[in-house]
Amino acid sequence: ARRSGFWSAFAGVVCLAIGNSLAGWLSHDYVHGRQPFAWAMRGFGELIGGMSTTWWSNKHNMHHALTNEVGYDEDIALDPALHLWAPDPRHDTLPWLRQWQHVYWPLPYSILFLYWRFDSIRYVLKDKKWGEAARLAAHWAAFSALVPFRLLLASVWLSGLITATIVTVTHQSEEIFLGDTLRKYDFVEAQFRSTRDAKCNNWFSDVLWGGMQWQLEHHLFPTMPRYRYPALSKVLAQFASENDLTYRVTGEFKIIGDNVALLKKIGQGPQQPGNPNSEPLFKQV
Repeated sequence: ARRSGFWSAFAGVVCLAIGNSLAGWLSHDYVHGRQPFAWAMRGFGELIGGMSTTWWSNKHNMHHALTNEVGYDEDIALDPALHLWAPDPRHDTLPWLRQWQHVYWPLPYSILFLYWRFDSIRYVLKDKKWGEAARLAAHWAAFSALVPFRLLLASVWLSGLITATIVTVTHQSEEIFLGDTLRKYDFVEAQFRSTRDAKCNNWFSDVLWGGMQWQLEHHLFPTMPRYRYPALSKVLAQFASENDLTYRVTGEFKIIGDNVALLKKIGQGPQQPGNPNSEPLFKQV
């Protein structure tokens, strides 16, 4: 009976985590959407996803506009937990730990949603977004009433790992702009340089990635519905070949492996005096 209870709880956590990640992709689509239905569904992010729509939108818009630009894009602001470029000795606070970042990377990834939820609550209270605050309160009240709290936290933890892995691997092993390359390229070229699509090879991956496998298409045409991206990908590949750009695409498992290899290379590599840390210039909370 005890074993049966464990596996039931485990299955519940996995299903909740996957559902939460898929709800996150829907929330993402609603915020990007410009149709009346998308506007009406903007509160979905707070009610189901547990995150402030305004807070997330502000952060995400900066990521879209200045992808992989150090000091602007919070999605690459991971140090000291993880380093995506060689750190300056002043910022390399845990060099003994950095050499193992290719091993422990799932841990900081997995706290993504918990961190985002905490920032969402801080933001709505600080900026007095009372409508969003009420929906966040309703989210936590409903889920806490329906799901044992420790299982709820476990599902948020696992969902954070799933989502963070998907949203980071298409960018963080590509070009990161700092120093002489910061704000160097025009918007289109910068997106081609900093973004790689993931090729999903089975239906489950296709569902789980929620359209994020078409990352370049989404960055260049963020209001376009995701079902149009496969056709758009052929147009962008042709555009790249005609304009001396590289259309980058890798299988969904290899792209994760490439990111782990990058973490190992940076983690076990030398320091670089003069390199900046990843602290963003603009903070909401």
